[in-house]
Amino acid sequence: RSTGDDMLLTALALAIRTPTRGVPVQMCATTPLEESLLTLLQPGSTPVQEEVAKITTALAASAGQDQPALSPLIEGEWVLLHTSKSTFDARNPLGKREDGTSPGLEGAFAALSGGAQVAAPSSSPIQRALVDAFSVTQSITLQGSDKRVLQSVETPLGTLRLGARASVSSEQPARISFTFDEGYFAVRAPLFGVDRLPYPVPFRLLGKEAEGYLDTVYLSEKIRISVGNKGTQFVLRRA
Repeated sequence: RSTGDDMLLTALALAIRTPTRGVPVQMCATTPLEESLLTLLQPGSTPVQEEVAKITTALAASAGQDQPALSPLIEGEWVLLHTSKSTFDARNPLGKREDGTSPGLEGAFAALSGGAQVAAPSSSPIQRALVDAFSVTQSITLQGSDKRVLQSVETPLGTLRLGARASVSSEQPARISFTFDEGYFAVRAPLFGVDRLPYPVPFRLLGKEAEGYLDTVYLSEKIRISVGNKGTQFVLRRA
């Protein structure tokens, strides 16, 4: 048995002894399970999907915020560490929806809002490139009337920003629903005086294609695990 297996089993055993969901917990220090996950997903590592799934499943079943989308802890800036992936289908280069249909222009920004399940739909190559090669962050603001989710991708050429109106409800306390309403690429080195390139298609013309949601299955002061509307699981740490 490998050292990694021993570390995982130890973390899982410690997690079983944590309070059950619904019990108020002060999430000040990083838990053993969180430490195991952060170690597995540290920069330059090549984590095995099955190992990540074991830990994220254990975290989702352990103590955490009972109503994560309504908790102040969910606000702020988060850095994407990992996203579940599936086999690339060359016949659908932008990925597929749950019903198997092609997403069209949705593929350009679906990478930041929800990808595809491993069994049926395929992850977009855009999603894999963004997650693997660049820095992806998500900023959440839910206080006040201007509730927003801002997705940012730092690239060598500049920053891609996608903004969305957000909403939460006590009826679905784990879900943040959103509708994209702005998108642009901020050029690092402006050309001919142009420093911002707008998203090529107005979001209002995309209709339902511009809508999505994130269900948070685990939330603490350090870690957030969310599942997008297309089944992709996202692991993020607080910036």
